[in-house]
Amino acid sequence: MFLNILKKDLRRKKTMNIVLLVLITLATALVASGTNLMYTTSSAIGYFIDKSNVADHSVTIPDTAENRQKIKDWARNQAIVGEVYSEPQISVTSQQIKLPAGRNGFSSNLVLTLATVPDKVNLIFSQDDQLFKLDAGEIGIPVSIRNATGMELGDIITMNFNGISKSFKVTEFFKDAFLGADLMGLKRLILSQQDFADIQSALPEEAISVQYSFVAAKGVESSAVTSSFAKEDLQANFQVDKGLVKTSFLTDQIISAMLFVISLFLIFIAFMTLRFTIVSTLQDEYREIGVMKAIGFKNGSIKGLYLAKYLGLAVIGGAVGLIGSFPLSALMSRKTAEYIILPGGIANIIISIMSAIAIVLLTLLFCVLCMRKINKASAIDAIRQGHTGERFKPSRRFHLHRSKRLHPMLFMAMSDVVSRLKSYTTLIITFILSAAIIIIPINLTNTILTPKFISYLGTTEADFYTKAVVADLPLSEIREELSKVEQQFKDQKFDVELSLEYTALTKYISDDGESNRSISGTKNEPAANLEYLQGTAPELANEIAITSIMSEVYHKNLGDYIVFEIDGQQYSFLITGIFQAISNEGYMVRLAGDFYPQMTTSYMITGMINAPDQDKAAITAEMKQLFSQYEIKTADEMLKEVIGGFIGQLKSVISLLTVIVCLIIFFITSLFVRLLISKEIQGIAVMKSLGFTDGLIRLWQVLRIMILLTGSLIIGVLGANILGERLFGFVFRMFGLTELHFQIMPLQVYVLYPLIILAVVVTAVYTSCGQIKHIHVWNMNKE
Repeated sequence: MFLNILKKDLRRKKTMNIVLLVLITLATALVASGTNLMYTTSSAIGYFIDKSNVADHSVTIPDTAENRQKIKDWARNQAIVGEVYSEPQISVTSQQIKLPAGRNGFSSNLVLTLATVPDKVNLIFSQDDQLFKLDAGEIGIPVSIRNATGMELGDIITMNFNGISKSFKVTEFFKDAFLGADLMGLKRLILSQQDFADIQSALPEEAISVQYSFVAAKGVESSAVTSSFAKEDLQANFQVDKGLVKTSFLTDQIISAMLFVISLFLIFIAFMTLRFTIVSTLQDEYREIGVMKAIGFKNGSIKGLYLAKYLGLAVIGGAVGLIGSFPLSALMSRKTAEYIILPGGIANIIISIMSAIAIVLLTLLFCVLCMRKINKASAIDAIRQGHTGERFKPSRRFHLHRSKRLHPMLFMAMSDVVSRLKSYTTLIITFILSAAIIIIPINLTNTILTPKFISYLGTTEADFYTKAVVADLPLSEIREELSKVEQQFKDQKFDVELSLEYTALTKYISDDGESNRSISGTKNEPAANLEYLQGTAPELANEIAITSIMSEVYHKNLGDYIVFEIDGQQYSFLITGIFQAISNEGYMVRLAGDFYPQMTTSYMITGMINAPDQDKAAITAEMKQLFSQYEIKTADEMLKEVIGGFIGQLKSVISLLTVIVCLIIFFITSLFVRLLISKEIQGIAVMKSLGFTDGLIRLWQVLRIMILLTGSLIIGVLGANILGERLFGFVFRMFGLTELHFQIMPLQVYVLYPLIILAVVVTAVYTSCGQIKHIHVWNMNKE
């Protein structure tokens, strides 16, 4: 008998059951793939770093006899250092490398070095995750550079060194845990031993540097090696520890975590829809429940009847969702797999299966909780369909005779919404969450792409930038370069204001001498108008500004003194300003206008164009042609080069989410409208008897959903702007950004995407109102 009842229910409520099945399938697929991706990404980074044997601390310094002796003496006296490896490096600029026609050039912000295939530490792997070797005339390129330039296997690269030209064939695109992340500004190009030796012999000794890699002794933390090295008097061109390597892959973790959280939102929407359908079903079948209780059926037996259907839907939806999660996981992790070795085994498959099982079990548990009303219903109450006939509050908040200017359908829609607002809870929550799910990633993307975000990377806002030069140069020399460039722009009649932005190596000296750390110091000449969280810009020679992360870690605030070593001398600075930065895990200082370091480690020239905003793009394009040697780029181009593929991933996620959310909105709205119409058959029949046409009744259905949608979108968008900003504020603290303010694009947030949701909802309502024409006047008396 139960089986016959179940078959009839499935046939009678096809649309409702199909929508529930689709929702459970989508929720299972997203949760399983999101969990899989989050586990794969988080475990893959650690697995990749371990498999690559990334050193605990690596430094690159000039290859001189003095430096070699200092490193040898330091390592010998440090019990915390287990092993030391050295590897020669050759710095190379983008101007020295000629790529094939049709390829994008190297980013001028990349620091490039030539090296050989490592065999002890900081290993690299081919695209099939294997160690490899190179023959003479071959070169290996990091995957990140391949993606940026568009190079392909077999391309020929030509390099020029002091009049010597050598050509190499690209035979490998390799995965590099040490320097392969997009956020790492240093990339290594790999040559064979023979080619490297040939180039090395043709260059002067000062052009060669050495990368020393220190591996901590057993049981020693990586940070201990970093802290110990910071106490030494060694001027390193480049330093990176294992902690910074892990941090450089955080963009991938942000994407996976965001997908997982959004999947949980969608699960919540699915459960709210499930609750709505169960409650509606119980209300529609209250009389049948009463009859079953009257003839002796127990509560458990009645619940079992309904659970049988939802168990079937949950199992089928879970199975289909699980199957669909595997290609979805592969699609979302495809970019990650290009430059990270993903761990093998069946752990990720097991996690996906467990996620699908959890969804099925949670669905059944939620169904049981929603059926508690069956326990309270007596046979008499059920026969009355839960109504006693009494009503203690007015059914109408609006009066037609007082609203003569309102269209009758609008009046009915507003009155219905206000009188039965509680019954629309599921639809309201669905609209709110759907809007938030779409708007939050959009706000994040716009925030990262805004020119202001570039200041968090340690670079001032400007209309254009020249190439970044990474080299140890006297300050006087780069000032001469600025003067030369200013004269060239003046000769070409460009009305611009140029500034020199440079970095100097500064070392923080802790109060106890045990927590020293090399930190990049930045400065602009003339001084730039920069933003500060607290205080003001340093001006006098004994003043300095530090980041908010440094303030928290070192317990230094405005008005305190802090000690730094610059150019081999220690200075005590007064902290006048606190700012925030993402670079170098949030560790950075700004030097005062009156403080002039002797040596700089890198520099570039920034410029502001004295012209209307609409003319700046054309002027910049002209400057690019006339001064191609400076590789001029706009703020947008600079930002995209620094961030790498993160924005591309984020935009792909937004596109995927928009499609999925629109599907969910469509199905839930369709289900909701169909259920409403099925409950209002007699009321619609009465309306038809009074002369209302099918079009007017359809308009009534659309208007009341539109009223709900409008209010929900306002709440959803405002919630996404406020709560989303706080949510990602916690995430970006891991990068060093202590305060994040969303850059909201009004046209997108308040117009474009709400209109997309509006179009989907209107389409869903209209396509679901087809049954109205099948309701006739005689349905007024339908029992």
